[in-house]
Amino acid sequence: MNPSGGLFWHLHAWRSQKRWAPTRADIAQWLHSMPAHWTSSGELLIVGASAGWMMDSVWLRGFQRVTTVDIDPWAANLFRRRHGAALKACGTALDCHTHDALTDLSQTLRSHPGAVVLLDNILGQLRFHHPSVSAACTQITQVMHSLHGRRWGSLHDAFSGRTQRFPRGLGLPAMQRSEQPTARPASDADQYTVDLGHFSQGLRAEGEWLDHLTEQLFPAQTPVHHIAWPYSPRYCHWLQAGWVGA
Repeated sequence: MNPSGGLFWHLHAWRSQKRWAPTRADIAQWLHSMPAHWTSSGELLIVGASAGWMMDSVWLRGFQRVTTVDIDPWAANLFRRRHGAALKACGTALDCHTHDALTDLSQTLRSHPGAVVLLDNILGQLRFHHPSVSAACTQITQVMHSLHGRRWGSLHDAFSGRTQRFPRGLGLPAMQRSEQPTARPASDADQYTVDLGHFSQGLRAEGEWLDHLTEQLFPAQTPVHHIAWPYSPRYCHWLQAGWVGA
């Protein structure tokens, strides 16, 4: 079973749509912050598209073609079900493929030379696909090298951890760059946790949080959006999102 996807994930996403609505709205705002002229490339390549549970169909319709790649065997059909009709209505072609694009990302990119690339909540999951933190960091670095010279964006987990249960109507706090938590090694040298410091009170966090190894992913000076994602009533993810020019 894929440690970061599969049928359990899709069932959880379907059941969580109401709780995740504010996060979807924040992600939509970030998607629409992509430089408008990038759509002139005509194609969007989404790596790790899943079913597009958090995706904005309106934004997808700005491209002439949307190509998705995901290792999850459920992803392609569910993505078509969620977004296919909206894309077809405006003439946007949709191609969905099932394979692990990250095993040979360079070849995948060569097959779509002019496409804008979106890494959709995949890089923060790589630490769960490797036996060690160093191996996960190595693959993340390789992905960054493969993307050099391309126009790309990434939405990914930065940190995650337990919280107190949020009362209804209480929004999750917005995270500013100046309030970025600091990752540090735990007692196990191959594990990283996060000391939230003074920020934990506003977040209603409990204990130490997991570092997903993506804190230094974007080049310097990249505008980064920080988005709160209440994955479950007592567990929250901090997402990072940014666009990087060629």
